[in-house]
Amino acid sequence: MTSLLKYEDQHVEYYSDADISKRIITHPSTGDMKEKIENTHKSWKNPFRDIYIWLKGELLDLKGIADAVTSIENVVKA
Repeated sequence: MTSLLKYEDQHVEYYSDADISKRIITHPSTGDMKEKIENTHKSWKNPFRDIYIWLKGELLDLKGIADAVTSIENVVKA
């Protein structure tokens, strides 16, 4: 993001003859674009993390069932 802001400050100003209205990211009416982009990035969720947690819970449930079955078999054998 810093590189993009630096690029726009330097190059767009040069190519547009210092016309501020030609800017997009650092235009005064857009506000603080860097903060907006960072807030958007922080609000994203990783669906793979949620799936991982869900599958881990399912595998732990299956392990619990398997342990319960083997415990019952051990009690019956005894």
